[in-house]
Amino acid sequence: MTDQDIEKYVRLYHTMLYRVAFSYLRSSADAEDVCQESFIRLLNFPGDFPTDEDCKRWLIRVAVNLSKNLLKYRCTHGEPMEYPDASDSISAAPAEPTAESELLPLIKSLPPEYSTVIHLFYYEDYSTREIAQILDISVTAVTSRLSRGRRRLKQLLTEEDRL
Repeated sequence: MTDQDIEKYVRLYHTMLYRVAFSYLRSSADAEDVCQESFIRLLNFPGDFPTDEDCKRWLIRVAVNLSKNLLKYRCTHGEPMEYPDASDSISAAPAEPTAESELLPLIKSLPPEYSTVIHLFYYEDYSTREIAQILDISVTAVTSRLSRGRRRLKQLLTEEDRL
């Protein structure tokens, strides 16, 4: 893999990887660390990917695994996980110039298992089958998490309307 390929993948996928990592870690510094480590692993990847989409899937899988590993490490070593208010932390994320970006703070306030599948389904346009492969879970689990995440999101939107 050439330096130009790496630069292209960083340019294409950094924001997306950051958002996936942030959905697990709820910390902009940790999410940025996971992004950097993901691209370092891409540098050390021995081969080439047939398509950019294959590289994207591989990077998502690496970022998810690194995020989960960081959470496990912190739990087993007694480091407290601090979850700042999602509305404060999400401002550190690169902005998306879409109407849906107003929903992003609410999506990121959901538990990681829901926010990740919602992000991959709606923002990255992956099918439930593809998300299942990326996250190494069943298609049933993906559809269940999407359904539960939507329900929680609807509750949050209803609560917001009442305020």
